[in-house]
Amino acid sequence: MRIVLPVLLSTALCGIGFGQAASPDQFMYIGTLNKKLLVIDENKEDVVDEIPLDGIPRTTALSADRKKLHIFTTQMLLETVDLETRKVIGSFSIADVRSKPRIQANAPDRINIGNSSRFSGLAVDPLGRYIYTTMRVVVKDIDQYRVEPPQFVAIDLQDKKIAKAWPFPKGMDQGFGFDATYKVSPDGKLLYVFQEDILVFDLQTFQQVDRIELAQPPYPGASPYRLAANEDALDAPDTVTSVFTSVDSIVHKGTLGMATINLTTRKVDYFPIGPLLPMMGFQVSPDHKRGYSVMPIVGTGANRLTEWWVWDLENHKVINKKEFESRPTFRFSVGGDGKRLYLYGAGSTLEIWDAATLESKKLIYLNRDTTTNLVTLAKR
Repeated sequence: MRIVLPVLLSTALCGIGFGQAASPDQFMYIGTLNKKLLVIDENKEDVVDEIPLDGIPRTTALSADRKKLHIFTTQMLLETVDLETRKVIGSFSIADVRSKPRIQANAPDRINIGNSSRFSGLAVDPLGRYIYTTMRVVVKDIDQYRVEPPQFVAIDLQDKKIAKAWPFPKGMDQGFGFDATYKVSPDGKLLYVFQEDILVFDLQTFQQVDRIELAQPPYPGASPYRLAANEDALDAPDTVTSVFTSVDSIVHKGTLGMATINLTTRKVDYFPIGPLLPMMGFQVSPDHKRGYSVMPIVGTGANRLTEWWVWDLENHKVINKKEFESRPTFRFSVGGDGKRLYLYGAGSTLEIWDAATLESKKLIYLNRDTTTNLVTLAKR
């Protein structure tokens, strides 16, 4: 059996200042259980505002112009927040009395140990009209609940409804697979689906028009490179910078690296970093020179020993390690200027670390449980 381990990078998002005109690159956002979107000033290292929502935020997508944040709630309410005015400017429900659509959930994350499940990819139309994703609909009949086959849908942000829904092609009756991620071409006409290979679909007809076969790794018996699309704020509109993984099916020796694909020329460049080890996330600094991961060294749960690892992406090696006190569960993110790291998700706190020294700087008490990833944006 071929083993392919995906690594997904966090989406980076941002807004602007609190109560005054300010650089949009100073702020971070995170959703909470009490139906709020918190605004955190990276420079002040504190919560400076909170935006009330109508539902519990669950997953987010940034608009192509980076001025709005689209938020799916647990009850499939889609709320759009203007990050400059910090107000909800649009809200509509995708569900109705009889049917409850759900964004397709993925398998447990085998790289980011400790996470439960992830939602499948969200792809935002660069022209600002649609959000694309995979959904299943649960229909309430008179005497039973019926789960319909997954569909790929286009959610119309202007008309506030699901505008198009396509059944999956033969052989993909369960969707694109647990680990698929998406990217829309700059003109909004093509969908790139990242899985074993990269599939290209026409978004008018949902017909496959091309397949980009990924290269084989430079050692015998290994699985093909596996890429994951992510919304990197520093990437050009027709470029995807991705972590790739590949695992030997015989002795399960893996390789971790970075890859860049040009969606226009379909050319993929691979840059190996090192061996693929169990890790809790892998994120890249805004300048693409450093990578950060958390490595579980010994044990599990509260007795687990963990280390920060800092990767030199240009020279493909680990340049710093430092042990820190573990948590039963947590996530981490890289700050917008690359100078800070953030630990969160273990209770209602946000811990700030110095990315250069790997020393803890400050603990922010949010006083509420978080429900989304921490979203930051690389400074331009």
